[in-house]
Amino acid sequence: MSEYSESVQFIDLKAQQELIRQKLDTAIANVLDHGQYIMGPEVKSFESDLRTFTSAKYALTCANGTDALSLVLMAWGIGPGDAVFVPSFTYVASAEAPAQLGATPFFVDVCEQSFNMDPVSFKQGPY
Repeated sequence: MSEYSESVQFIDLKAQQELIRQKLDTAIANVLDHGQYIMGPEVKSFESDLRTFTSAKYALTCANGTDALSLVLMAWGIGPGDAVFVPSFTYVASAEAPAQLGATPFFVDVCEQSFNMDPVSFKQGPY
């Protein structure tokens, strides 16, 4: 066996959880007791705290990133016949959200320095 056979934990999630275990158990038990998993008092409280923290007029939580992207695209009226440009170096949700709304996602190569969409690649097309 090699002297390097033991791995070093990158993040000790168990140790972090133990610091707040009682608060976690209480919060989870409260949600299970009242059964309001969506739009319950904890969600409303979190959204209120988030509005205050960000000085925003509105804050809306979502189940996941795909839902968040879809909501924004729907608010902008994106749908069939529209093109949505997404970076080629991204998570699948960046293209999935517009496709679910009937829009066409177009991948644009990214800039090697920033990993954001490369303006040169964007101008070259193929669209």
